[in-house]
Amino acid sequence: MNEKLNRALIFSGGGTRLMIYLGVFAALEEAGMKPEVLIASCGGAFAATVINAFPDNLSRKNYLTSEEYYRFVSHTTLTKHRKLSEIGLFSLKKLIHNKNAPYIEDVFTRYLVEMNQNLAEDFPSLQHTQLSQEIPTVVIGSELLFTPSETGQKRNDKKLYQKIMFTDAQTAKRIRPEKVMIHSENLQKSAIEMIPKLKTDVSMLDATRISISDMFYVAPALLHGTYFAGGAVDLIPVELARHLADQVIIEKKQSYSPVEEAFVQAVLGYSGNKRLEEIEQQAPDLQIDTANIKHVLEGHYIKKSIDWKKFEIALSLPKSHQQFVEDQEKQWQYGFDQTMKGINGKRLPA
Repeated sequence: MNEKLNRALIFSGGGTRLMIYLGVFAALEEAGMKPEVLIASCGGAFAATVINAFPDNLSRKNYLTSEEYYRFVSHTTLTKHRKLSEIGLFSLKKLIHNKNAPYIEDVFTRYLVEMNQNLAEDFPSLQHTQLSQEIPTVVIGSELLFTPSETGQKRNDKKLYQKIMFTDAQTAKRIRPEKVMIHSENLQKSAIEMIPKLKTDVSMLDATRISISDMFYVAPALLHGTYFAGGAVDLIPVELARHLADQVIIEKKQSYSPVEEAFVQAVLGYSGNKRLEEIEQQAPDLQIDTANIKHVLEGHYIKKSIDWKKFEIALSLPKSHQQFVEDQEKQWQYGFDQTMKGINGKRLPA
C-alpha cells in the first residue's frame, strides 16, 4: 500500500493540551482540512483516544468536560518524589552531569505522578475504543530493553529503548519501518534503537497508557510481562508523518527547559532541543503556534509550582467541576483560534 494520504496531524504531548488538541482538530475539520491520519505521542495519545471514541467534535468536547474526566484530573496524586529533597536534588545532579545516557536510569521507581496501569478503571467510557476507530491513528511509545535489576549500571552504548508504533492492521500496511528512521547524529548515538517496530495487537487505552509513561513523570506501563515507556522517544515523529502523507501539520513546540533537556539526555541520550531544530529544518506544511499558551491560559490549566512552605512540587488542580468546565472551554477555544490563525496565515491546498 504505497499511495500517500493527503494530510497528517501530529499531537505531540503535554498534559494540559488535551482539550487544546480537540480545538485544533475541530478547526481543521471546519476549514475543510480534516487530517486523514493522526499521529500521537505522550499526552497527545489521550486526545487521539477521545477523537476515536466519539463520532463528532461536540461529543468529544463534552467528554473532556464530563464528571468522569474531571474526577480523574481532580484526583491527580503526586508521589514522594514531589519533595524538593528528592526531585530537586535529582534535577540538579542531571543539570550538572549533562551527558548522553551514561547510565541506565531508574524509571521504574522514580516518578512524579501516580497512575493506574489499567486506564479502563478511570475511563470506563473509553475502554472499548479501538485504534483507528474514527480516523487512522498511530500512537508512539517504546519497549524497555532493560530490567529493573539493571538500573544504575553503565550503559556502555547499549540501546535501551525500542521505539514502537502502535496502530491497526490496515494502517500498519502503509508503514515501512526502515523508511521512518531518524538519521541525524543526534539520534544515532542515543539510547534508542534506530529502526522502529510496528505493533497491532494493543488496545487504544493500553497504547495511550504506554505513550504517556514519560520518564520521571509516570511509571512505565507493564503489559503482558513487558515494560513499556512513553512517546518521548519521538515526541514529534515528522519522518513518519512525511512517510504517510503529503502534508504535515504540527504544533510549534516551545524549547525544552534546562531540566527537561537534562532529563531527555540522561535517559534517552539525545538533545531534545537539537531534535526540535531538526524538525524545523524539515519544514512542516503548517505549524500551529502555541508559544503564548502560558500567558493566554494563565490560571486555566494545571500548572506545576513550588510550595515553599512544604518544600515540594505542587499542582494547581481545579477546585470545582464548574471551574474545570470553564477552563476546558477556554483551552478548546484557544486551540481552535490558534489553528485558524495558522490556516489563514498559510493556506494549504484542500
